[in-house]
Amino acid sequence: MIHGMGEQRPMDTIKAFVKAVWETDAVITANKLPHPTQVWSKPDIRTGSLELRRITTRESIASASFPHGVRTDFYELYWADLTAGSTWDQFTGWVRGLLLRPVSRVPPDVRSAWVVLWIATLAVIALAGLAAVPADAWRKIGAGWLADWHWLLAAVAAALAMWLHKTATATFGRVVRYTKADPDNIAARQAVRERGLKLLNSLHEGNYYKRIVIVSHSLGTMLAHDLLSYFWAQRQAPRRIAESSPEFDALCELERAAAAVDLNPMAAALDQYYAAQRRLRVALAARPAPPAHDPQTTPDPRWLITDFVTLGSPLAHAEFLIAASAEDLARRKFERELPQSPPLREDLDPNVFRLAQATGKLPVGADFKTSKLISFPPPSAPHVWEVHHAAPFAVVRWINVYDTASLVFRGDIIGGPLASEFGPAIIDIDLKSLRGQSHSFTHTKYWAIDGEPTHIDVLRSAVNLLDEPGSINRSGSQP
Repeated sequence: MIHGMGEQRPMDTIKAFVKAVWETDAVITANKLPHPTQVWSKPDIRTGSLELRRITTRESIASASFPHGVRTDFYELYWADLTAGSTWDQFTGWVRGLLLRPVSRVPPDVRSAWVVLWIATLAVIALAGLAAVPADAWRKIGAGWLADWHWLLAAVAAALAMWLHKTATATFGRVVRYTKADPDNIAARQAVRERGLKLLNSLHEGNYYKRIVIVSHSLGTMLAHDLLSYFWAQRQAPRRIAESSPEFDALCELERAAAAVDLNPMAAALDQYYAAQRRLRVALAARPAPPAHDPQTTPDPRWLITDFVTLGSPLAHAEFLIAASAEDLARRKFERELPQSPPLREDLDPNVFRLAQATGKLPVGADFKTSKLISFPPPSAPHVWEVHHAAPFAVVRWINVYDTASLVFRGDIIGGPLASEFGPAIIDIDLKSLRGQSHSFTHTKYWAIDGEPTHIDVLRSAVNLLDEPGSINRSGSQP
C-alpha cells in the first residue's frame, strides 16, 4: 500500500486498509479457524524502517489459485518523511504554474477546481490587502466602522496566513516535492523512488511470495506508476522470453490481443487481452527463483507483480499536473516515458520484421511498415524476444477506482477515469455509477468503514486477494 499526500503517521494507512479488505470481510475469512479474522503485526527488515511492520493474516478460504487458502502479508511504503521541507516559495511557484496557464489548457474535468483555486487565491490576496490598509485611511474615506474593526481584520488575515502556510507546505508541499523536477526536489524524488524500489526488490527475493499487488492512493498513485515503470525496466531477465519456451506462446497470444485492442477497444477484445495478460504473468511468476546462495550473479527471471490498483488518482489530470499539454502527454507516452495499458506497440524495422515472420507465431502483417509489436529480438540473444522497457502492463492488470465529483466538494475532484489518458485496458470503476452522487468529499474514504458498503465491495474485488480470474469488470461488480 502506497499512501498519498499529507502528514500520515507510519502504519495508520495500512492498518485501516487491512481492516477494510481482510478483518471485516466475512467471506474471505470464513476459514473455520480460531479467530479467523486475526492479524499479526511483525517486524520485517524489508520495510526499511523500524517504524514500519508487516501485517500478516491467517489463511483465507480456498480458491482456484490457492486450493489450500493463502496468507497475505501487507506492507506500507511510507515516504512522507522524505518529502517534508517544501518552502512557501516552492509551493506558491507551483500554484502560479497551475493558475497562470490559458484556460484552453485546463482540462474540462478540473476547470471548476481551477476556478475555485483562483477564487480562493484572490480572496486571500484581497483579505491581506484590506488588512494592510491603515486605520486612518479607512476614516478618511468615511469607513470608520472598518477602522474600528481593523484589528480584527488584521488578526483574521494573520491567522489565515499562518494556517495556509502550515497546511500548504505540509500537505500540498509534498505534491510539489515529488511532481516537480526542480533542482531543489531531485534528491527527495530520488530518495522516495530508491526506498520503493528497494522494497519491491526485497519482496521478489527467494520463494517467499507468489504474487504482489500494488495498491496506491492519491499522490501515491503517481509514485506507484513511476516505481512500476522503473522496476520493470530494471529487471531485464523477466522480460526475455525464448522462442522455444511455452511462455513464447503466451507472449504471442498477448501480442495478438493487444493488436485487437488497438484496432477496436471493445469489451470482447479487452476480455481477450486480460486473459492473455494473466496467462503471461502466471508463466513468468512460475519460473524458478535463482539459487539462494547466488542471487547476485544469477538474475531473477520471475515477475511477481500482478495487479496495480489506483484509488482517487490525480493521474486523471496528467496533462494538467505533470505535462504541459495534452500533446506533451501524448509525446511522453509515445517516447516510452509513461507506460500505458495496453503497452505502446512499436514500429518494426525490416530485420525485426523478418525475424518475427520467421517465428511463424508473432502476429505481423505482410509489410513491416504496417506491423507493430510490444516485443523485440535483442541482438545479443538469438531466438529470444524481449518485451520493451515501457510495457509493465503487458503482465500487470490496472484497476482504477474513482468517485465522480459534483460542485468540487461532493465526491472526489482529485481522482477520475484513466482509460482515456493511459490506455483502454485500464478498468475504470466510477463509484458514483454504482451508488449515486456522494454528498461529501470522498477522496480519503476509499477504504473507510461506514454505512455505505459499495466502495468496500469494489475495493475488495479490485485487490482480489484470492487471485480469482475476472474478479471485477468495468461496472465494478463481480462477473
